[in-house]
Order: sequence, then structure tokens, then C-alpha cells
Amino acid sequence: MPAKSGKPVDVPAGRARKAAGNRRHSENHNKVTAGRTIEENFIRLGLAQSAGQIGSWEWNPESTTQSLSPELHRIFGTTESDPNRYATWSSRVYKADWPRVQQLLAESAVTGEADFEYRYEHPENGLRWLYCKGSRNPGQKSMFGIVQDVTQRKAGEQAMQRLAAIVESSDDAIVSKDLNGTVTSWNPGAEKMFGYTAKEMVGRHITTIIPPELHDDEAKILATIARGERIEHFDTVRLRKNGETIAVSLTVSPVKDEAGRIVGAAKIARDITQRKKTEQSLIMSDRLAAVGRLAATVAHEINNPLEAVTNLIYLAKTSADSNEVKNFLAAAEEQMATVSYLTRQTLGFYRETTGARPVKPGEIVSSLRTIFAARARNKGIGFDEEIKSDAEINAIPGEIRQVFANLVSNSIDAIQGPGKIRIRVSAARNRGSGIRDGIRITIADTGCGIPADVRSKVFEPFFTTKRDVGTGLGLWVCKSIVDNHRGSIRIRSATTPGKSWTAVSVFLPLNSGEGTAAVAMALPESVAAD
Repeated sequence: MPAKSGKPVDVPAGRARKAAGNRRHSENHNKVTAGRTIEENFIRLGLAQSAGQIGSWEWNPESTTQSLSPELHRIFGTTESDPNRYATWSSRVYKADWPRVQQLLAESAVTGEADFEYRYEHPENGLRWLYCKGSRNPGQKSMFGIVQDVTQRKAGEQAMQRLAAIVESSDDAIVSKDLNGTVTSWNPGAEKMFGYTAKEMVGRHITTIIPPELHDDEAKILATIARGERIEHFDTVRLRKNGETIAVSLTVSPVKDEAGRIVGAAKIARDITQRKKTEQSLIMSDRLAAVGRLAATVAHEINNPLEAVTNLIYLAKTSADSNEVKNFLAAAEEQMATVSYLTRQTLGFYRETTGARPVKPGEIVSSLRTIFAARARNKGIGFDEEIKSDAEINAIPGEIRQVFANLVSNSIDAIQGPGKIRIRVSAARNRGSGIRDGIRITIADTGCGIPADVRSKVFEPFFTTKRDVGTGLGLWVCKSIVDNHRGSIRIRSATTPGKSWTAVSVFLPLNSGEGTAAVAMALPESVAAD
């Protein structure tokens, strides 16, 4: 049908023009989008290079022209405007590495491959480790590649190498295990100490070297490690391959993966068998010395009543009065009762015991007055005894007697002239490692006191403030015994002329004897509390 007005429209041509315009618009849009993408990718590449400390380069070995990225200039400490930047770079390569770097560059120009590390003196950051890698595409002259600052990685590798050397050369057993207790590493020190090779132990459970009665300790150790806690060295026993037991001191630390998760434990074991034997020998030596001192004291105490008995019997034999004879014999009987009492106390003091049993500290303290009466009387020393509470504790009586006897003997030695020793036994509560009920025994004297600068050393073996007497083992033995009974001992003192004094306080918990026989193998409280 004819049009009502105007020219007729060529519909196909109009559509073609419109389609062409759409294509041009789409092409322009795609170019803009591609440009943005390239720009964004370039920015991302720059950020990635900066974060990874990676710089890129292009190098033509024939013309020696080179192009460095901004990040690589930062790594080298050079600038694009420096016309002699190659000379600047080469002058900063570590002198000992420069001949090798020259050779590798020459080889790279021939092979078209570069892959090496070298040290570089950065003008601001000091000595750095750099990694260079590059290649040449077939048919091209220029090579392309990257340089990365790997200083941190090299430091880590060197630290690991040093650590590996220490582990391999250590006389201590250094072992790692997973959280199930399976051994994952076993150094030569462990092979020597326990007799198992690494091939025999890696993959086996650590209880292979733990006595059966101590297997529960391992579960507590693993639970402590799983909480991220470190176990400082504690003394225990382990088994050799031949079945022999050895005393060891252990330190156990958590092992974490890269994400910070605890995946196992590292353990260092030190053989302390000889140290333990030495300690026991020293304790025995001190006990023998104490026996000698006691023997002299008892001999003196017994000699007095025996002389009296001898005199009384002589008088009875020479007297004609029957009443006098009876009185002489009655007095002699009293003196013999004293001798008998001293003998019983001496036997009770040093009789060996097989284990802990209920003990009243007050009774032990009271018996000491008789044992040390002669020494105290000869120096004009008076005893002031105050028993406020005498609750029973579970302990080894012979060892508790030894502690109190050493302390009383020290007090007598410290008093040069007339003086006083006060002994108090009272109920107490110790808050040092959890509130515990117990007994506190305080032995105080009016002696010369202990100087402040040596007070912290009095519990060390062989340390003594006595010039003519003493082995320096008494207080060390006392502390060992008190520790084994899970108690505590502390000393206060003053050396002011005319007002000097020393007070030793011993706290013994009511349940101090629990586990005393195995205390040498007990875990630290942080572990045992599990």
C-alpha cells in the first residue's frame, strides 16, 4: 500500500546501518574494557611483586641492554635514571659471590636459562640473599625473568641447618612425637642413651621406653602439651633397650604447624643417673656425719649418769646403814632409767624406716631436748618449747627427726655464749601452691644470724657459714627431705649486733607422706593437677 506522505523507507539499508553502529560501539566498549583490565592486571602484578619482594627484568646479552621493573629497582637499591646502573649493581654483589655470578651470567647468555642465588649489599638494608630465575623464548635474543629477595627464607634454612647440627651432635636425647605419643624423630643422642636406633623407634609409641607404672604420666604430659603448655624439666626414670632403668631430666615443649596448630611435642632427655648417685652419696655422707655427732653427744649424756651410778654403787657397798644403801640404790636406778631413755631415743632417732606412717612432730621435737641437753647446758643455752598443736602427719619419722635435729644442732652452733632456742609447733595453712592444712615447726635462736648476702645460698650443697665445723650438707639434706614430703622450708634472720637471731620455719602438710616413696618420679604440679 502506498505511503501517505514523504519518501518511501528502505528498511533493509536502515537496519544494516544500525547494526554497524552497534558493532562499532561494542568494539569501542571492548577496547576500553580491555584497557582497564590490562591496567588493573598491571596494578595487581605490581602489588603481587611488591608483596612477594619479586622484581622482573628483561636482558639482551648481545647488546647488554636491560629493563628493570620498579620493584626490582627497589630490591637493588638502584634507579631508572642511573645510566651506570649495571655497574652499580655489579659493585654491590657480595665480593665472594661475584666471580660465580659472572660465570653464571655468561652461561645463561649461551643456554638461555638462569637459576641461581647470590648475596647482595643493599645500600640501606644491608646484606641480602637474592634469587634469580629467567629464560629465553625460542627465536628471541632477550631473556625474561625475575629476582626475588629470599633473605628470610635463607635465614630460616640456615637456622634449621644449625638446629639440625645441634640435634645430631647433642649428647642429650632429643625426640619428637605426635599427640598420640608416636615417635616421629629420634636423634643419635637418644640412640646412645636408650639403645634403640632411629629405625627401631620412629613409628613406635613413646611408652616403649617408659616403665609400665609410669604410663599414666605420659597421658598427663600429652594433655598438658595439647593445651599449649611447656613442661619444664622434671626428674623421672626411663627404660633402656636392655631393660635397665636410668634417671632422666625431661623438658617437653609443644610443636606447632604453619597455621599455629599444636601437632606434637619435642622432648629433651638428659641422663642424670650419675648425678642422682652423687646426691645419694652426699646424703649418706651427711647422715654418717650426723651419726658421728650424735654418738659423741649420746656418749657424753650417758657418761654422766653412768659415773653417778658407779659412785652410788661404791657408796652403797661401803655404807653400813641399810637405809642409806636403799637410797643409794634407788638413785642409781633413776640414773639407769635415764640411760635407758637416752638409748631408746637414740634408736628411735636413727632406726631405718620402710615408709611413711602417722607421726606427731611435737613428740619428735620434745625428744630432741634430751639428745642435745648436754651441748646446750655446756653453752648456757635454754630451751623454750611451745606445742600449740600436735596433729598427726603422714611422714617418714627418721627423716623428720633428721631435719629437726640438724636445725637444732645449727642453732646450738650459732649461739656463742648464753642464749635461747625457742621451738614452736602449731597448726598452719600454706597458700604457696594451693591452700593446704598442715603443721608448722619454727626453730628460732638468739645466735649470730645469717648475713643477707649469703642467705639465698644456705640450701646449696657444700655451702656453710661455719669455719671449724659443718660439711655444708645439713640444710641441703633438710630441704630435700622437706621437698620429698611436699612441704616447704624458709629462713629469716637478722645480724644486728646485740639483736641477732635466726628463725627456720618448716611447713609439713597433713598428707605429706602421700606418694613420698615415688616423689622422685612425680610430675610438676602443673602436670599432676590434670
